[in-house]
Order: sequence, then C-alpha cells, then structure tokens
Amino acid sequence: MPVTTEQAKSLAQRFLDTQLPGIMVADADTFYGYYTLHTLRNGQVEGMLSVNGYTGAVWYHTWHGTFISMKEFRD
Repeated sequence: MPVTTEQAKSLAQRFLDTQLPGIMVADADTFYGYYTLHTLRNGQVEGMLSVNGYTGAVWYHTWHGTFISMKEFRD
C-alpha cells in the first residue's frame, strides 16, 4: 500500500485533532487495503478508526457502540 503505517497513524491523529480533540491513536494494525487503529482517551481504549491504505481517507467506527473490553487470541 502506498500509505505507510506511520503515515496512517499521522493521518488518523490529524483527523482526531480536528474532529475529536483530546483523543489519541494507538498503533496501527495492517489489513488488506487499510489500517485499523484503536482510539484512546486518557490512555484507555475508547473506540477505533480506519485509514485507507491507498487514499489516506479516515473513517471513525461509530457503529461499534461503547467499548467494553478486548481479548487477544494467540496461535
């Protein structure tokens, strides 16, 4: 993808700075054609957004509802 992980993180933070001041991004997870980043309020996950890996377009995931918890599964 032409948009790098670091560029995706920067684009996401710029979006948050204008749309949701005070919210920060965590590291980006790479998927096919896009990156997904958790959003943080006071260091705690509060939601997520994605960045298109080709255009740099950012979209905030409003359809998930309130964040409750997260589990990581390992192979």
